[in-house]
Amino acid sequence: MSSRPHLRHEKPMHWFSLTRAAVRACLWAVAPLAPLALCLAPAQAQDYPNRAIRMIVPFAPGGATDIPARLLAPKLSEVLGQQVVVENRPGAGGIIGIEAASKSAADGYTLLMATNGEFVMNTAIYTKLPYDPVRDFAPIAIVVENPMLIVVPTNSPYNSLADLLSAARAKPGALAYSTAGTGSTSHVLTELLAAEAGVKLLHVPYKGGAPASAAVASGEVGLSLISLGSALNFVKGGKAKALAITRATRHPNFPEWPTVKESGVPNFAESIWIGLAAPTGTPREIVNRLSTEVGRALRSNELRERLAAMGSEPVGTTPDEAAARIRREIARYTPVIKQAGIRAE
Repeated sequence: MSSRPHLRHEKPMHWFSLTRAAVRACLWAVAPLAPLALCLAPAQAQDYPNRAIRMIVPFAPGGATDIPARLLAPKLSEVLGQQVVVENRPGAGGIIGIEAASKSAADGYTLLMATNGEFVMNTAIYTKLPYDPVRDFAPIAIVVENPMLIVVPTNSPYNSLADLLSAARAKPGALAYSTAGTGSTSHVLTELLAAEAGVKLLHVPYKGGAPASAAVASGEVGLSLISLGSALNFVKGGKAKALAITRATRHPNFPEWPTVKESGVPNFAESIWIGLAAPTGTPREIVNRLSTEVGRALRSNELRERLAAMGSEPVGTTPDEAAARIRREIARYTPVIKQAGIRAE
C-alpha cells in the first residue's frame, strides 16, 4: 500500500528531470549558432547584390510612377553590378503590387516604387488595407517630387488664386473642381487646399487624370489641381491658364507662376512624390547603400534633364528623412480625408 503513493510521485519527477535535461541539451546545441546568426546579416550585406533585383511598380507601364523607375533602374544596375528589373504589378489602385512587395523576402532583392498616395493617403482612405506602409516597409529614399498646378479654363474670369478663393467664399460649393477620381492625390490635396483656405468646393471625379484635365480645359469645371507634367501641355497650348504652383518657392523654369503660399494660403506647399522602399527587416546596411546609390544617380545631369522634361524634380533623401516625411504626411492628411468623407469606391 505504501508503494503506490511513491510510484505516483516518482513518474512526474522522472519526466521533469528528463525535460530539464532536454532543455539543457537544446541550449548547448543552439548556443554555438548564436554568433553565426549575428554575423549572418552583415555578411549578407557585404555580399549584396549577387543576383538581379526586381523593382515593383504597382501601376501599368508608361505612367507617372513607372517612368522614373525605368530611368533610375539602369543607373542602379551600373553601380550595383547586377541588373535592376522593373516589374509592373498593376491593379486595385496599386494595392496588388504593394501587397506583393510587402510579402517578399526582406533581403534587398525586391524593392517597391510608389507614391505618397499609396504610402500615406491610402491609410485613411481605405478602411482595411492588406499592408501597413509604416509597419511593412523600410523607406529607402524619396526619389522625385511632382509639383502641381492650379489651373482654370482659358476663359475663366479668375486671373489669380486669390480672386478664385474670394469667389468661392462668397458662394460655398458653387465652384466645381475635377480630379482623377475619388481618393486620388488630386482629390485629397484639393480638399486640403480648400480646408486651409476656408472655402467649400464641389468635387467632380473623373476616371483618370486625362479626362479630369480635359474637363477643366473644356470649361466643364471651374478649376483643377493637376501635376505639372500633365498640366504643361494644356497651359502651353492655351487650353488652360495657371493660377499658382504648389511648390514652396517659384519654379525656376516658370518664375511667372506665383506659389499658393504667395496667393494667400501660407501653409500650403504640397506635391506628389515617388519613393523607393524595401520590405521591413531588410538589413540596414543594404537600405543605406541603396539610398546612397539613389542619391548619386539623381545627381546625374542626364537623369535630371529627363526628369525635368516630364515635370519631375529629383529629391534623394536618407531613409530616416523618408520615414519622417511619411509619418508627417499621415498626420497632416488623415484629418482632412476624414473630414471630407473621402472613401475608396
